[in-house]
Amino acid sequence: MMTFLKIVPLVTGFISETQTLNIKLRGFVEGNVPTSCLKITLEHRAEYPPGAGIPQIYDSSVIIESELPLFKRIIWHWKLSIFVWISMMAFMMELLFVLVCCLPIIIPRTRQGSGSAPVTGTSS
Repeated sequence: MMTFLKIVPLVTGFISETQTLNIKLRGFVEGNVPTSCLKITLEHRAEYPPGAGIPQIYDSSVIIESELPLFKRIIWHWKLSIFVWISMMAFMMELLFVLVCCLPIIIPRTRQGSGSAPVTGTSS
């Protein structure tokens, strides 16, 4: 009776019969060569006879969260700071280039006279 009542919400997608298993491996440190293969073995429960009690799996996924090696961990934590410093240094180099190469265009020099006053009118 319970299966009959649950069939409509299961088929329409309102509920699902999924189980999530989270396993944390403590102390697993990734080496220089990244992990590319992982083997998982499902065994039957102790209360069931051999061959029974193993769940049917339709879909599965594994997410491995491990610690990076020391050098990569330092780079990861300082990533934002490195980006900020690189951006600031690039801006300073561009500003220095503009000031050295384009200063006469940005701030034109004023002409200095020969030292004598200009003649503005005639005397009578």
